[in-house]
Amino acid sequence: MNNRPQPSNRISAFTLVELLTVITIIAILMGLLFPAIGVAKDQARKAEARTAVTGIATAVKQYYTEYGKYPLGNLANAQSPSDVIFGDGTNANQVLFDILRNIGQTPGQPNQYNPRAIVFFDGRTASDPNNPKSGFATQDAANGVTKNSYIDPWGNQYRVCIDGDYDNKISNLPYTDFQGQTAPLTGVCVFSIGKDGMLGNKGDSMYRNSGTNSNSDDIVSWQ
Repeated sequence: MNNRPQPSNRISAFTLVELLTVITIIAILMGLLFPAIGVAKDQARKAEARTAVTGIATAVKQYYTEYGKYPLGNLANAQSPSDVIFGDGTNANQVLFDILRNIGQTPGQPNQYNPRAIVFFDGRTASDPNNPKSGFATQDAANGVTKNSYIDPWGNQYRVCIDGDYDNKISNLPYTDFQGQTAPLTGVCVFSIGKDGMLGNKGDSMYRNSGTNSNSDDIVSWQ
């Protein structure tokens, strides 16, 4: 009588152990990989936002060079000029970008504040109409975004502060650490409130908190 184990049984048992080992290794590697993917995506979104704020600031300055004034639209106040901010929930940035993109109220006609019909800024269209990110909104959205507003990678409007009183200083920035003597000496400041969707360090309205010695996740054009 032959009591030796059959080779096929040994092979099957070895294959099962090997398979379980491979599955375990894959699970460990995936656990290490997922956080790295998340970090890479965050860095890519930040890089995209940095490129955008620089491009927006450049477009506003080009408009100024062309027309000798800033693209304030109907927010320009000759009687009591003041700095203007677009995209803050009061003034949609759509008004500004319609001027820079030469989008008029009547199809085929230039924007009344861009009579030379020059396209100073061009950007892609957001892929999701209901939750627009990384581009121009194609319709009004539930989160308060208006059609043709320019949206950052996290779903918020880019905010654009323009020197409406022409003193070469942005005095209306909402950051408490960029006011008075520290107000940027420039004609335009552009920023995104970042991934957390709050101004400054978790909503403290400070780009750099001297108490914690930390920067916010906001992306700004003047730093």
